[in-house]
Amino acid sequence: MQSTYRAVVTYLDRLLDRLVVFRPSHRSAPIWKLTIASLLALAFLVRSFYGHVLSVDVFLLPVLLAAALFRNQGLLIIPLAAAAYCLGGLLCNGIDNRHLFLNTLGQVVEWGLLCGFGLVTLDRYGTIKRLQARMANDVELARRLQLALMQNRFELGTVALRGKVKQTLEVGGDFYYFRPFGQKYVVFCLGDVMGKGISASLLMALVMGFMFEWGKKSPSPSFVLRKLNQRLIQWNQQQSTFVTMFYAVYDEEEERLYFANAGHPAGLLLRTDGRVEPLEGTGIPLGVLEESEWGENQTHIAGGERLLMYSDGLLEARDQHGEDYGMDRLSASLQATQKLSLEKALAQIESDVRSFCQDRLSDDLAILVMERT
Repeated sequence: MQSTYRAVVTYLDRLLDRLVVFRPSHRSAPIWKLTIASLLALAFLVRSFYGHVLSVDVFLLPVLLAAALFRNQGLLIIPLAAAAYCLGGLLCNGIDNRHLFLNTLGQVVEWGLLCGFGLVTLDRYGTIKRLQARMANDVELARRLQLALMQNRFELGTVALRGKVKQTLEVGGDFYYFRPFGQKYVVFCLGDVMGKGISASLLMALVMGFMFEWGKKSPSPSFVLRKLNQRLIQWNQQQSTFVTMFYAVYDEEEERLYFANAGHPAGLLLRTDGRVEPLEGTGIPLGVLEESEWGENQTHIAGGERLLMYSDGLLEARDQHGEDYGMDRLSASLQATQKLSLEKALAQIESDVRSFCQDRLSDDLAILVMERT
């Protein structure tokens, strides 16, 4: 029932769109004018013979059609319709013509008001549609720029990364980031800005700018999170939003991962023996308290081991019974991809989540997989 209603609304919207932008071409204009003239003549004949029993205004169709097709020029039909209305009344024997002039004047006022209202409505509807089209173009540009900020693959030395973002709207607040640092470090993170849509995407771009500013100044995740938090607090004086983030730095020479967590779901580390270890971290989201500190943890990542980072939209994906996808299913899905390539592993995890929720994601989704090759 709901799908049928949406289909009908979509059809009517498209029909109205066509009516708003439709203008008779140079070739078709005479045909439309002849059609309107024929309708007007038909209305005159009907009023002349059956005016005394009519309960509808037969002149309204040609008047409105002329106004809709020819806009202001179409209003010239009103005096013609008034003359036909008056003459038809005089020729009809069953009509009391004592107040014919006043009745005709009333019809002229009615036609004028209806045409005026229709033209104003069509003009404003056209303005709204043009604004919507402009906004859609801007949003599409924002979407492309947002995707350009997040490459889907990265390889440097012994580190390989693959990422994927799926927004429920055209743009959103889920993001990931990676870059080399110095001679032996690789910096990467995954975060989630509170909210959805354009406002979240703008704040996401701002956060990534802050990360580029401070992420190249220190290999310490806790230092970078503290600086990011201070910049967010300065910018966000009203504290109306916040950002969660899992931030990590991998040392290729020592094969050690240093990480800190700002209120984000724990990363999952897949060992070579098939065990999945959650990389827990403590700390509140960024942008909440100015003097916050984040503890820094570390672990060893050897060749063939993988780290999965993700947004809460993955864990909170729900099936038809309202059950969350959850950490257990995610861990099992990660284990099942151990022998797959990074690209196939990422695609398999995303496919498993989508299959679970029947492709009805209620929140943005971001996945980033890192592997020590």
